[in-house]
Formats: sequence, structure tokens, C-alpha cells
Amino acid sequence: MRETVREVLERANADADAAAALINEGLRRSRATPVLRHEDDRWWTEVTADTDRCAAHLAAITLSALASVIATLGPARLGVCAGPTCRATFVDLSRNGSKQYCTRTCAHRASVAAYRSRHSPR
Repeated sequence: MRETVREVLERANADADAAAALINEGLRRSRATPVLRHEDDRWWTEVTADTDRCAAHLAAITLSALASVIATLGPARLGVCAGPTCRATFVDLSRNGSKQYCTRTCAHRASVAAYRSRHSPR
């Protein structure tokens, strides 16, 4: 499942249909079932797996959460850090949707490297 999630995060921005296909296939494999719940005057849906395997439940929850992010925010809001040595992923919750780095630390490292590159003696 880790590879599926990674591939969804890498593809979502460039090929949303392929990312959706990966999510749907993962949900089918985990035998995910949506369930409507009601508690304390509040309704919500959750996705469960129709098996007792913990891995299937984890896959169903994780993939349905990714699907929910894509449906709510759009596929362009999922990304992989632009840091040259970083492989972290993120959900871009910025106002203008321009996030490129997973954390401020990675953004700062890239900024310092670019500055040093511009100001190094040649």
C-alpha cells in the first residue's frame, strides 16, 4: 500500500485520472465499504474493510482520505517536496496553492543553496 500511496501523491498533480485509478484499485483490493454513522446528533461517513485484517482497514482508511482530499481540494494540492534530497510528500493547504516544499526547513535549505550558487566565485 505504501507504494500505491506514494504513486498517487507523485501522479495526482500531473495525471489526476491515473491517481484516481490507483486509489480506486486500492479500495477494491482492500474491499472497502462506506458506512454512514450517527452519534450525538452528528452524521458522518467512514470507510471500513469487510475483513478482519488490520492492513485492509488501514488501506481503506488511508486511500479514502486521499480520495477525500482530491475531491475537496483538487489533485493539484497533493505534492512531493521539491528539495533535491527530500522525498517527503505534502498536502498544500496554502491560500494560493503554490507550496513546493514539505516544511519550512526544506524551503530554507533550497533558498540557501540557490543563494550560495548565485554568489559563489566562479
